[in-house]
Amino acid sequence: MPSQPEDPRGKDAGPRPAPITELPRRLAYLELDETDRQRLHELAPLLNSRADAFVETFYRHLFSFPETAQFLQDDELVARLKKAQQDHLASMLEAEWNDEYVAQRGRVGDAHAQVGINPQIFLGAYNQYLQFCSRELCLGLEGESLACAKRMLSLQKAVFLDISLTLEAYFHQATQSLRQALDLVYQANAELRQFAQLTSHDLKTPLATMANLCDEALDEFREQMPEEAAELIESASKRAFRMSATIDELLHSTMSLHSDVPRDVVDSGLVMDETVELIRPLLKQKKIQLNVRGELPHVLGDRARMREIFYNLLSNAVKFSDKSDGRIDVDCTLQDGDCVFCIHDNGPGIPADELERVFVPFRRLASHRDIPGSGLGLYFTKTMVEQQGGRVWVESEPGSGSRFYVLLQQAPPPA
Repeated sequence: MPSQPEDPRGKDAGPRPAPITELPRRLAYLELDETDRQRLHELAPLLNSRADAFVETFYRHLFSFPETAQFLQDDELVARLKKAQQDHLASMLEAEWNDEYVAQRGRVGDAHAQVGINPQIFLGAYNQYLQFCSRELCLGLEGESLACAKRMLSLQKAVFLDISLTLEAYFHQATQSLRQALDLVYQANAELRQFAQLTSHDLKTPLATMANLCDEALDEFREQMPEEAAELIESASKRAFRMSATIDELLHSTMSLHSDVPRDVVDSGLVMDETVELIRPLLKQKKIQLNVRGELPHVLGDRARMREIFYNLLSNAVKFSDKSDGRIDVDCTLQDGDCVFCIHDNGPGIPADELERVFVPFRRLASHRDIPGSGLGLYFTKTMVEQQGGRVWVESEPGSGSRFYVLLQQAPPPA
């Protein structure tokens, strides 16, 4: 029954749902027959004369809800929609149940799906109309309760026919849109995988060249170098090879992004050591002390993803540290077969009303707007933890630092 909203695609906006060929079966199922048609014709003069009043009442109802009022900002558009709704009501009472009737209801459902109007809104419209008509019939047929009930029953049948046709078109269009979105996602993922492969090659080539140059320098000139210089070159070579291995692991993770993540036995202590080594320059730069308490356990997970998780959390703690005596503590407790890692910093903390938003993509805290970043680090962290069957959460108080927790399954003891 709702009016047909403006379709942003225009008149030639792609295929519409095909006309329903089983209309006789629909009519039979609802027991809509010539008697109902005659009753609707009898109702038409009364209800059409009151259509203006209903439409005005209904649009006041729509304006009272922000989710519908947002579609009704243009006065000219509202005027067109009101006229379209009156025409829609009149055609329902004409009861010309043919292919054109079906196609018109299909266009309404299709347009609502395109604009993004929720089905509950036009279901609510039919509800409002039935309530309005009940009141009008009771007033217009006072003392004729049986006649009123019969006509109201016919009207309800016609409304249910309208609802079924409109919803079918709505969900047909919504399904088509979903398929298009999935196609775009698949295409984007294919392009991402190709980009990852090309980028990994472009990154690994200079790393290999750098490692080879370091080795050649050591082979040719080691005896002429101070021992400390030779150690630095040797360390640079090892870091280059380690970075190359990291790129391979990350590429593997990217390629398997939408498949099940293999959960291997991973020594989280070694992964943490590698991560600390990566952020050591940042720790030195901001003079932050990092302490890993106790021996970290073996867990079930993916090594590359775990390193990214630790790196994101530790680098965040370093980035947002606001104290001259910055401190980060890392520990792990065992709970019923799970390992709960805690990364605790003494930074500025997070206000209570912003805690739920820290893992939302592109949502950065107001206090962090002047600090470089994409707003994606914690979102990716949450995604990678959940891919491994785990959970991540945060506890914090302003001025008292933050505690980020990562729960992963503990690896079973070796057989």
